[in-house]
Amino acid sequence: MNVEAGLQLDLLGALRRRVGVVAVVVVASVLAAYWIAMALPNYYDSAATIFVEPQAINQELVKSGVASYDIGYRVSLMSAQILSRPRLSRVIDDLGLYPDESKTMLREEIINLMRSRIEVLPIDTSLGERGRDDPGLSTFIVKFRHKDPQLAAAVAQRVANDFVKEHIEERVGMTRTSLEFVETELGRLSGEYAAVQDQITQVKNANTGHLPADQGTNQRILDRTLAELREGTRVLDLARSNKAFWDGQALSAAAVLDPRDDASPLRRLQLLELRLAEYRSRGFTDRHPDMIQAEQELGEVRVQLKSLEDADPDDTQAPTLAQQNAESQRERAALEVELAVKEVERLRSSSGDVEERLALTPKVAEALGQLENRLSRLAGDVELFSRRQLQAKVQVDMERRQLGEQFNILESAFPAPTPTSPNRLLIIVMGLIVGLAIGVAGAVVSEATDTSFWLVRDVQSAFSIPVLASIPEIVLESDRAAMRRKLVRNTLAATSIVLFCLVGGAATYVYVNGTPGWLSSLIEGEAPSDEAPATEAAIRPSVKLG
Repeated sequence: MNVEAGLQLDLLGALRRRVGVVAVVVVASVLAAYWIAMALPNYYDSAATIFVEPQAINQELVKSGVASYDIGYRVSLMSAQILSRPRLSRVIDDLGLYPDESKTMLREEIINLMRSRIEVLPIDTSLGERGRDDPGLSTFIVKFRHKDPQLAAAVAQRVANDFVKEHIEERVGMTRTSLEFVETELGRLSGEYAAVQDQITQVKNANTGHLPADQGTNQRILDRTLAELREGTRVLDLARSNKAFWDGQALSAAAVLDPRDDASPLRRLQLLELRLAEYRSRGFTDRHPDMIQAEQELGEVRVQLKSLEDADPDDTQAPTLAQQNAESQRERAALEVELAVKEVERLRSSSGDVEERLALTPKVAEALGQLENRLSRLAGDVELFSRRQLQAKVQVDMERRQLGEQFNILESAFPAPTPTSPNRLLIIVMGLIVGLAIGVAGAVVSEATDTSFWLVRDVQSAFSIPVLASIPEIVLESDRAAMRRKLVRNTLAATSIVLFCLVGGAATYVYVNGTPGWLSSLIEGEAPSDEAPATEAAIRPSVKLG
């Protein structure tokens, strides 16, 4: 090598000179990788395949009571429940998992370790692409990794059975919850319906005669009452006219009896009464000035007559036949007037009552209309929830009989005949590649840092003088014998190291993973079997809905 001229390597010469270093590094790397691979524990993967079977009954006849979410979404939800801490802790206790780890690790750490070795994977590529209404089939697997193949199969089967059981319980529980909700709402709506009916009955009982149904009858009664009131008013006017007439007749009879007595109190009384009757027949009210004046004069005359009667009762003369007839007719007319007044007052009161009932009818109609509209809506809701209750009962019965969508175990988990990891061949190959890389790099670095001269041109380049001759290496017989002894010693040492590493790796494998099955079979003199032990019946518990 010429250091002053820069880094110039003779690759073939360097490889020839450093082949021993490269070989030692490669062999050491391969042996180290081999020992590491043998020291790693075997892990066995066991998987159970779950088949998603669609509803067995035509959906046009019975619709499922469970929303048809995507299978992947539902599996992820159930995975969160099945892989929860309480369930995994129960599986660990039931199957006696991780006894060594339990001595140094917390239960939470062990559960996280177990959860990291459980996988739920779809094997149907269209699993995550199906629509909500797509009744297509889907399949997924539940895989578990463990050092013991029997325990790996038992845990995988246990988790798969939990998926089946959880799916059944989830669907039955959801349909039962829906049924309970529908029944609760139906009871609430039925109670409101009965309460509204009671309110309508109370309103009708409290407003008898004011109801909208009575409006036509009340209107006819009002029309008839008003007609009778008009007739009664006419009769009252006629009776008052008759009374005024007979008052005049009575006064005339009294005047005929004593024509010179026009200024007497009795004559004045008759004239005033006749005047009042005339005023009333003309429609004057009691507040009219003429009526007030006539009433005052009439009171004065009556006081005078009273005083005369008290003073000399013998002065009164016996009335004539005409006067008696006039007085009797006058009294009858007064009675007719009194009866007519009472009838008119009765008719006015009756018409007022009917008008009041008609005035209250719109308010009652509005209140009844609101209640009846609410009753109609409640009747529709009750009918709707009654149909839904029947449908929910059918759905619960369908899920209880497991006629809806089901999770069926298509392939049960079985103990793996060979470990899944570690990949020892890959580790050894990686050790070989790493050893080659390290060996070549070491050879290059050693050659680059070596100051020895191996070629003539390196000497000429270093000293800038020509080389006249080169003496080859002279090897004597004693040198060859020494070289052979050295080669034998190195070969024996390398063989011993290799054998030690191979035996040590095998012993480490046996210490970590136990005696392989094929070796045990050879030791016992039995032919190796490729079939896994029949443990499916032992590790697959039945799943039934209680």
